[in-house]
Amino acid sequence: MDTKSKVPKAARKRPALALVRNDTLRATPGAVKKLVSVAKRLGIELLEERDAKKADALLALGGDGSMLSAVRAHAQLGKPFLGVNIGTLGYLSAAPLSGAEEALRAWRDGETRIEERSMLRAQVRRGGNGPAGKPALALNDLVATRQGTGRVACIALEVDGEHVAEFPCDGLILATPTGSTAYSLSAGGPLLSPRADAFVANVICPHTLTSRPLVLPGDSIATVRVVRAGGPVAFCADGIVCGRMREGDSFTATTAALRVSLVSMPGADPFEPLRVKLGWNYSSARPVSATGPSSGTADRT
Repeated sequence: MDTKSKVPKAARKRPALALVRNDTLRATPGAVKKLVSVAKRLGIELLEERDAKKADALLALGGDGSMLSAVRAHAQLGKPFLGVNIGTLGYLSAAPLSGAEEALRAWRDGETRIEERSMLRAQVRRGGNGPAGKPALALNDLVATRQGTGRVACIALEVDGEHVAEFPCDGLILATPTGSTAYSLSAGGPLLSPRADAFVANVICPHTLTSRPLVLPGDSIATVRVVRAGGPVAFCADGIVCGRMREGDSFTATTAALRVSLVSMPGADPFEPLRVKLGWNYSSARPVSATGPSSGTADRT
């Protein structure tokens, strides 16, 4: 669901953004300096991350990993996230650093839009016993993956209590529509619209020629179980190891009640990131030769 973003009435005279920054990036100090200047010029109060509760929204500075970290730390606040990209891909960002002033002005004036993104929730269970560790939330994906050994694992998938299959593989990904452009994409998964009420079950390096990703309804209950470990198996949420799994362990994933609000620019084309970041539009970017593709002389340099 897309809605217009609004700054609360009490804060309209001086709207506030809490800056969540990635200090591991070399570009961060210069980017922070620019954002401080832009915010001052626009009359926006730029708060430290520790004051996120006082802000109207969170400004995530970095790449997609930085946005995931910001969501992991602050999603429970229920505030929108505005991403400014100084990383590599920036699928989740509203603007690059060069467009930060335009993005912040649009947000200040209530002209940006809010995209509601679904998350997945899961918790590891030890065999037939109770839960182990804390529940995990993921904006991108939940993954069971083998680690540190070349031996194949065997992972079973159940959906709504029905057995799907046991896969000899390196692991299995459950990806949200947002995460369909991340790890799952690298593993040959489909791209889902961010607005789709669905998620993907995708096997990593299956030792079979016939395995294919599954697109499941958003209200599905998916259980991933380690049938044979073959070595250490990690349970990960958005790339962070949340626990270890042994043979017989499982996790059950559902669409979380909590959703994440991402700020986007007005009139943003949802397919532009795919064209730009995945290198689509080959023919318009690199025209084929005048003799046409049928001659086999297309320019592929």
